[in-house]
Amino acid sequence: MALGVCARDFGTPCVHEHACIRCPVLRPDPGQRPRLEEIYANLLDRLQEAKEQGWLGEVAAIEASLAAAEQELAAMRDLAARHTIVHLGMPDFRTSAGRLTGSSDIG
Repeated sequence: MALGVCARDFGTPCVHEHACIRCPVLRPDPGQRPRLEEIYANLLDRLQEAKEQGWLGEVAAIEASLAAAEQELAAMRDLAARHTIVHLGMPDFRTSAGRLTGSSDIG
């Protein structure tokens, strides 16, 4: 998947014919946000062209893709906000294992 991970069951057919942006089982990767923003901008350009040409069916399809792209972008922002890195440091097990270092453990 170019935008994330597909959560469909393995071996099941894709009813969206790999139109992942509209698929509800796409689990977006926040690292692919710039790519999705490019896709969104392209969809806006395509929507304008379809309106100018009077392609009503195409307008409806692009609007559906735009709505899905907006939802995926929001999901990516939410994921990025929730998944921050926390450095916990290196644990020190010497005291809990009964091993002390230094002169206090001799004699």
